[in-house]
Amino acid sequence: MKVTKCWNFSEDEQPPCPTIEITLSSADRRATITPKVDTGFSSSLAIDREAVKKLRLAAKGTVLIRSATGYSETPIYAVKLRQTELGIDQTILAICTRRCLVGRTLLRDRKWLLDCKERRFCLLTAS
Repeated sequence: MKVTKCWNFSEDEQPPCPTIEITLSSADRRATITPKVDTGFSSSLAIDREAVKKLRLAAKGTVLIRSATGYSETPIYAVKLRQTELGIDQTILAICTRRCLVGRTLLRDRKWLLDCKERRFCLLTAS
């Protein structure tokens, strides 16, 4: 196995947490976000209100979600997601939350290295 690409941990939280860079777009807007990697989040992507506003997204409906703090209803948005190193270029439904998160669905079927000493989150590929 070899390390293909690494992303730095976010220093916004204590302890620092792994992140990954993703590009989102709507019909006429584009934004690059660095969501927190949340392996407890079983979906693909959660975006914050700032990203929704920047991309001028219109809600496609709502969904009931369960989080560590209980149940809540949240808007869902169709957004084009691109992550070159993962080979992802597709339109997905993202939920709106307080902060941007990438979950297990987007990370699955790949090998990852969580390097807490160097504070890096790395994609591994066959050598």
